Amino acid sequence: MSYSSTLPIYIGYEAREHRAWEVCEYSIRYNNREWLAGEPWPQPVIDIIKLRSQDIPEYDRNLGEPQSTDFTFTRFWVPYLTGFKGKAIFVDCDFLFLDDIAKLGSYADDHAVAVVQHPPYQPHTDVKMDGVAQHRSYRKNWASLMVFNCEHPSNRMLTPEYLNTHKPGLDFHHLSWLKDEEINSIPLDWNCLDGYYHMEEPRAIHYTDGGPWFDGYKQTRYSQQWLKYEDWLKDE
Repeated sequence: MSYSSTLPIYIGYEAREHRAWEVCEYSIRYNNREWLAGEPWPQPVIDIIKLRSQDIPEYDRNLGEPQSTDFTFTRFWVPYLTGFKGKAIFVDCDFLFLDDIAKLGSYADDHAVAVVQHPPYQPHTDVKMDGVAQHRSYRKNWASLMVFNCEHPSNRMLTPEYLNTHKPGLDFHHLSWLKDEEINSIPLDWNCLDGYYHMEEPRAIHYTDGGPWFDGYKQTRYSQQWLKYEDWLKDE
């Protein structure tokens, strides 16, 4: 990856999690502006984009499938939205970054996609924070943070026709359009699942079951980190 180029960061947007989106976006900006001394390359320029289905004119996926958020399937449009050029990152809005997300770009240099490959686990509940059904998957939460090599030949099949019509939709979350060897692994601390992992210094926290922006989730293991960033955002 050329670190002089712009790295698009697509954050999935859901109206009922508007505050989560704002804090996620702020945490990305905050940690991108402080580059560690001694790095051999300049800080890449990031471009943060709100990813919403209504902003994709070609989006027309109405197959009667359950969708827990508006970005359940829009994340897989990222290579198409870039014109199949360069690198790009997608992240769910219920993340908080404590390190520079731009460091992830190189993980997809020689692969189609890079993700944190969580070992199989069982969610604690059958419903998510806002009453939406919890789906179980053998690659659960792999697609919650994705680094795309948008130019990789295998990603070129993610066309509007394919994205709008392929069933079942869970295939996308299993990254089934790719061969296993085309998927690179990102260290686990970039997708620390609150309530499941116990890390002293995670690089990114994922409030997958619910975050402090919802009543009843203000006292999770990592809630204070999110609330601290929210306070900083208020003072910005």
